Amino acid sequence: MKKMKGVRNLKRVIYKGRATKFRGFIALMTVVGLISSLGYFLYYAYNGYAAAKADVVLNYPEIAQSRRPDGSRFTYYDLISDENIAAALDIMNSNDKYKNFTVSDLRNSFDISSYLENSAGDTVSTVRSEGNDFSYVANEYRITFTQPHDYKNKNFIRKFIGKDYSRDFLRALLEVNRVRLAEEQGGIDGFKNLTEIKGADNYDYSEKLRVYRTKIKTIALYLDYLNRRSPDFVSFDNYTLKDLQGKYEFLISNRIDGISDFIKSSGISKDVDQASNKLNVNIENYSLRCNKHSDRSQINQFAMTNYDQTFTENLINVIQNKTYGLYQARPKTAFDTVVDQKHNADTNLAEYSAMVSQFQTELQTYAAVEQTPDETGRLNEKCEELIDEFEDEYKELTRTARVVVEEYFNSVNEEYLTANISRMNLITPSLLVRLGLVFALGAVLAFIAAVFISSVSDSRKLRRKKKLIDDIKETTVREEA
Repeated sequence: MKKMKGVRNLKRVIYKGRATKFRGFIALMTVVGLISSLGYFLYYAYNGYAAAKADVVLNYPEIAQSRRPDGSRFTYYDLISDENIAAALDIMNSNDKYKNFTVSDLRNSFDISSYLENSAGDTVSTVRSEGNDFSYVANEYRITFTQPHDYKNKNFIRKFIGKDYSRDFLRALLEVNRVRLAEEQGGIDGFKNLTEIKGADNYDYSEKLRVYRTKIKTIALYLDYLNRRSPDFVSFDNYTLKDLQGKYEFLISNRIDGISDFIKSSGISKDVDQASNKLNVNIENYSLRCNKHSDRSQINQFAMTNYDQTFTENLINVIQNKTYGLYQARPKTAFDTVVDQKHNADTNLAEYSAMVSQFQTELQTYAAVEQTPDETGRLNEKCEELIDEFEDEYKELTRTARVVVEEYFNSVNEEYLTANISRMNLITPSLLVRLGLVFALGAVLAFIAAVFISSVSDSRKLRRKKKLIDDIKETTVREEA
């Protein structure tokens, strides 16, 4: 009985020791897990406390083909290109922010991805699974920016914990992108290039006016195109695109036509001999064209008179009709072709003949007008004065037009890029999951380390006990001997 009780006491002691040891393991695992989670959280907070995200939407038709408004290729990495980052940095520096950062410091601080709504993604997957060739270009993107540490800051604390300007920088970056989409690639710079006149000072008076006439007609057509796109547009100065178009057209009728008539009637030129030679060359070239089309007209006239009008080309056109099946369509007759050729030849002949007559008239003007050197100088001076006045009016009108067109594109294109910028929450579900994984990993490693250390300790204790028993046995044997 006493023996059974002793055994139970021994077991109780063993179980109690094991339970105490197990509780120690649990406590150690919990402590190590908490320390690991806390360490990871501090590391995460240190590197990601200043972060922001922007949900960007591009709203213009060309994005459906992955193109910019001007038709050039677009990839969403263009939003965070070095050029755009540098321009955004300039904006931040002007506000006394990010003074110590360079493009290389910020280049790797972005994470950008495109995303589809679930319904759109399901639709694309369904259509493709049915064997259809279907593509979808996403126009929604997410940009995440994590502000790096400013280790160049003279303030010791700001080296490690700086002010959070991540949202300001994202706002500046997206404004740079919006301006480039709306202005450089959306039409504003194109209109500036359209209205520029370069290299016209070396032309003769009549040639210079011809350049301006062509340029102004092109501008008027472009303004008419913009007006048809947005007929209700009115600028802050109460200009409409139709008003500008009318002013440009009035320059032709009120200024260019009058100066051109003055030049023609007076036979004015910077160099009369050179102008006469140019006219002679033009007369010769256009006369050759007239002769060429005159011959074509005569040949086709002969064919129309002598050929059988019912003669057909050796063609068989088989056409499928849903009602009658296959049938032979009426072939085109050779006479129809001859008539078309005759008409085109007569049209070109009339056009080139008119040009020859115009050049001959101008040449006769230079030959008929006899002027003294003083009279020639006076007329040239008067002509240059009229042209200078016209150019001043053109430049003034063009300055106004550029402002109005820029305002137009800013109003029309302001929705090209929209974005919702928000601060990244430090505590997120994904962070909690990662903290849990770090806790579990730390606890497991602590358990493994504790078991290993406990095993090594038990092995040492067992060896010492075994050695002690062997010593006792050896002593006992010696005493008995």
